[in-house]
Amino acid sequence: EADKLVIGYTIYEPMNYLDEAGKLTGFDTEFAEAVCEKLGKKAEFVEINWDTKFVTLDAKQIDCIWNGMTISDEVKTNCLVSKAYVKNAQVVVMAKDKIENYTTIESLKGLTFTAEAGSAGEEAIKSNGLDEKYNPVNVQTDALMAVAAGQADACVIDITMAKASTAPGTSYEDYTY
Repeated sequence: EADKLVIGYTIYEPMNYLDEAGKLTGFDTEFAEAVCEKLGKKAEFVEINWDTKFVTLDAKQIDCIWNGMTISDEVKTNCLVSKAYVKNAQVVVMAKDKIENYTTIESLKGLTFTAEAGSAGEEAIKSNGLDEKYNPVNVQTDALMAVAAGQADACVIDITMAKASTAPGTSYEDYTY
């Protein structure tokens, strides 16, 4: 519809997440709302499956993806992309008391890894040969939970999420990247 912009997102704190009242918020959410206001459109947010984001976009179920997406060759091939407005990187997250034992990619081989299916984290695991014991999950927060629950030794997630999720006072303060 001409008066709204349908925005595909996933829960990805601090970019898109639900606050204590259950309202969608976060940097990307508020940025999208501000842009829509400037455009004279209403922002309509639709939670999507990250692994099928391009299929969802191609099927016109959403107008755009606004979700801290890492700009990769795959992304550029499948959609138009704005200039990057946040610097991002993929990092390994594991228990603080274990991380000092793993200082190289080679030393990480043989560990059980997890990452969001279809994400830049998954690509980093595969391209670095760390996928021998790889188990994908639906969202990045599930990757952190798998590490905390002992279902994986480590996960690969975006640095913005790692910083927000492993800070003092968070559920994952015993983990680092």
